Amino acid sequence: MPLKKFANIRNIAGLGILIVVFNVLIMPSLAGKNNGKTIELLDLQFAYTPERAFQLLDSYDGPTRKSYIKVELTLDIIYPVVYTLFLSFSLFLLFPREQKLALLPYAILASDIFENMGIVRMLLWYPDKSTALAIATSTFSTIKWILVLVCIALVFAGLTIHLIKKTRHKESW
Repeated sequence: MPLKKFANIRNIAGLGILIVVFNVLIMPSLAGKNNGKTIELLDLQFAYTPERAFQLLDSYDGPTRKSYIKVELTLDIIYPVVYTLFLSFSLFLLFPREQKLALLPYAILASDIFENMGIVRMLLWYPDKSTALAIATSTFSTIKWILVLVCIALVFAGLTIHLIKKTRHKESW
């Protein structure tokens, strides 16, 4: 299994640093303003209605839509790969007997990619609006966020179990 070759603390740390760089430096600089207001991105919404999607699309001006498309087709492809590998490697190491858990982050990656495709399509079609596309895109967003929360909870559970085992092992000495 390729995970066995690459899932190690050094790679997890490097990916963790990249996640911090994305979240602290890159993403905030891209968010920007639109007509003096901070841009609310569809990517960051959870279980939105078509009406909410259309409201956000209507709030973007032309340059904002163009910029959003560029981000979706570049950085928002790289970032999901980075956090997918981080979560996958972490789960692989934390749950060695349950290695299938390490595949769960790849469902997040697929959902994120389908979400991005839907967002790009909605931005390109604007001002035309497709309720079916908005529902499908929202569904992928919702699946993505639920799976992200599940994976993060599993990582914290795995770390907690690992720390408890280490503490018990030290106490037995």
